[in-house]
Amino acid sequence: MVLFRIKISFLLLLLSLSLFSSENDLEEIYNNILISYSAIKTYKADFAQENYWNELEVHKKSYGKIYYDTECFLLDYTEPEGQKLLLTTDDITIYDSASKQIMISNDIQTELRPDKFISRYWDVSKKEVVEHNGNEIRIKLLTPDKECIHIHIVDFYIVDFLIIDESLNSVSYTFFSEEKNIVLPDDIFKLTIPDDFNVLDTRNR
Repeated sequence: MVLFRIKISFLLLLLSLSLFSSENDLEEIYNNILISYSAIKTYKADFAQENYWNELEVHKKSYGKIYYDTECFLLDYTEPEGQKLLLTTDDITIYDSASKQIMISNDIQTELRPDKFISRYWDVSKKEVVEHNGNEIRIKLLTPDKECIHIHIVDFYIVDFLIIDESLNSVSYTFFSEEKNIVLPDDIFKLTIPDDFNVLDTRNR
């Protein structure tokens, strides 16, 4: 009986050490991601986006270019052509040339810049390293809202992430052909609003 208790205690000790090591690994990974992105002043890449609505069983794929600096973030879609999503420190603007509509709001409840995105969920989520193979890491986060977030990291940069909500709806983003700390096009974060566009401005003034 004494030997049995010793074995149980030893197993519990090993388990606690394993959990402690795993938590340390996660925090080290997270800190290295923040360090990597802190060196980025400007960023440009191609992106692929895929939305899935579970109840309708509908998939939608979109493509375009992503630009950001320390203050602004832009998704410039080539498919569907003419759509843009611009985030600044104060506002979010959705621009759609096909419908000739623009929506502007200062109720910003999303983050798409990778380091800010992961920071938004990190402290409040349950975390798990799913795979760690050399410079490639896959992490799963479970948020209080029962969203499951899968994050794929290479060299401490996020190359894609997938968000699945409680109803099994999902959205994913993949980034490729990345260019860091380059000179971005002039006025890339300034949207010109044509006179014939309908502007829905819900900002609190």
